[in-house]
Amino acid sequence: MTALDRATIETGRAGFSLSGLARRTLSLAYRAIKMRNERAALQAMPDFLLKDIGISRSQIEYYTCVRLAPSDTDGMDR
Repeated sequence: MTALDRATIETGRAGFSLSGLARRTLSLAYRAIKMRNERAALQAMPDFLLKDIGISRSQIEYYTCVRLAPSDTDGMDR
């Protein structure tokens, strides 16, 4: 058994597929649009509302950035 065969068995992936690539691309595009909308909504809020939810205006970029393992369950945590 080669290292490639072993890696394929361990990860459960037989290879890359076009449908998987398309799904991943659409998922990333959706996540980028969602991030942009969240950032715009937070930027539009007055400072007292941002303070109520516990962030400052300078932290908006950090809280809306793309993370490798997001806390929501949209399937992007691979």
